[in-house]
Amino acid sequence: MGTNSSNAELPRRLPPPKMGERITVLSIDGGGIRGLIPSVIIASLEKKLRELDGPNARIADYFDLIAGTSTGALIATMLAIPEKGKKRPIAAEEIKKFYVDNGPKIFPPIK
Repeated sequence: MGTNSSNAELPRRLPPPKMGERITVLSIDGGGIRGLIPSVIIASLEKKLRELDGPNARIADYFDLIAGTSTGALIATMLAIPEKGKKRPIAAEEIKKFYVDNGPKIFPPIK
């Protein structure tokens, strides 16, 4: 992907798909605290993509659609929506950290 010379913070985006072309979809399953599992996998994938395309690469740069159910929808939103006051979504590693730090408070154990 690389970076756009006019704005070093934003990677170069691919043009939208044309009718009949393939689109890429990331679908993330729900499951409460088990959202930690896809967040770890996605963080690992994003790390590899950063090695190839630079430190500003984000999962959202590689998928046309990101969706999920329940906690998967929360992860999808965090992957796709820019942080307040910024132009880029948070890194997937931050989502993993969010689940580790806040998961027990949000999803208390069943007694």
